[in-house]
Amino acid sequence: MEKTNLQIIDWLLSSGNSVEPCIYPDFAAFRRDFYTAAGSWEVPVDRAIAGGFAADCFAYAFAAGYCCALQRLVPTFPQNVIACFCITEEGGAHPRAISSRLVPSGNDANGGRTFTLNGHKKYITCATEADRFLVAASEGIRDDGKNSIRIISIDAKAPGIRIMPMRELRLVPEISHAEVGFTDVAVSEADLLPGDGYTGYIRPFRTIEDLHVSAAVLGYLFRNAHRYGWDRSIRENILGRIALLRCLALNRPDAPAVHIVTADALNQIRELFVHLEPLWETVGGEAKKAWDRDKALMNIAGKARAMRLQAAWNFYETPTPD
Repeated sequence: MEKTNLQIIDWLLSSGNSVEPCIYPDFAAFRRDFYTAAGSWEVPVDRAIAGGFAADCFAYAFAAGYCCALQRLVPTFPQNVIACFCITEEGGAHPRAISSRLVPSGNDANGGRTFTLNGHKKYITCATEADRFLVAASEGIRDDGKNSIRIISIDAKAPGIRIMPMRELRLVPEISHAEVGFTDVAVSEADLLPGDGYTGYIRPFRTIEDLHVSAAVLGYLFRNAHRYGWDRSIRENILGRIALLRCLALNRPDAPAVHIVTADALNQIRELFVHLEPLWETVGGEAKKAWDRDKALMNIAGKARAMRLQAAWNFYETPTPD
């Protein structure tokens, strides 16, 4: 049979027959296998699927999808870099709630501008595992009254960064969530990502994250379908949804058509979760408990998704003036 351009599907079908149970004692152990599984794939969504397939729990599949989503957002990131997005503050993640400040501090020896970053972020995924932070900070208020946001890419171990783990979060406890403080962190002009921080990064990431995390979770489910001997029809169902998510992830995340089809794709995944409930009952044990605990993560940010969907339909249904 001639292989198609959906090589990740061929790989899943071929690899599924040789699945061996693998329990990772910590994220560092999973990270090694994640890099191995994802290393041969060019596009981030394929790396997310492969990383999810390598995962032994929902949390690590989520982490694989999240990291690959950031690689899709910032294509210059190397594949072996774990990054996290630092957006949310005390007042939320909307641009007007971002009070972290990026202030000019002078010039370096080569004449490039330098800055100082101060602020505090909450609910940062993979904060203690990260190599780099993508930080949303304000440059001040623009003439139109809106907060001017820039995104800064900085080393997670840079002086002035303090990571404070959040212990009270119940979901995906195998990966870290933390508050991160930035006190007089030195920033160079080369650390600033080009363009507007909100329209160029924060807004598109919401859709990119949905697609890549969902693809990784489906990769994880496909591994379990083989491991626990679930019916072929279940595996076909999972593969069909993977193919759809992959197609969407390769398109522009701000396209209204992508938002509309993504809404249906996510609905299909929720329906799949319901269909899988009797099968998870037969699995039982800690695997079933962890699945029941963490699957709720897929429903977070539902209100924001609904708003994006409505805006997408408005794009097509609002009459254009003659």
